[in-house]
Amino acid sequence: MDITLIVKDNCQACLRVELVLKSLAERKKEIILTVVNIKDLSNPKAVICPALFVNQELYSYGDINEEKLLIFINQQYKKGACSRGLYQTN
Repeated sequence: MDITLIVKDNCQACLRVELVLKSLAERKKEIILTVVNIKDLSNPKAVICPALFVNQELYSYGDINEEKLLIFINQQYKKGACSRGLYQTN
């Protein structure tokens, strides 16, 4: 499952979300986490940071609730979002 976090400089919420996601990605090896600074994007889809995308679809802006995110990820697996993925669920 691809998770992309769009961040900006001097953003405390961005740092908090990034730490949560890095911890989550360490525990769930099927998660591929990419963190991108908004200034490095030529045509950003999001202007509010942090912006969290799951499988290229906007999931949320701002701080995240890890429990709700895990529920959402598990629902995506049940729908077959990663049925042909390289990684297996832990």
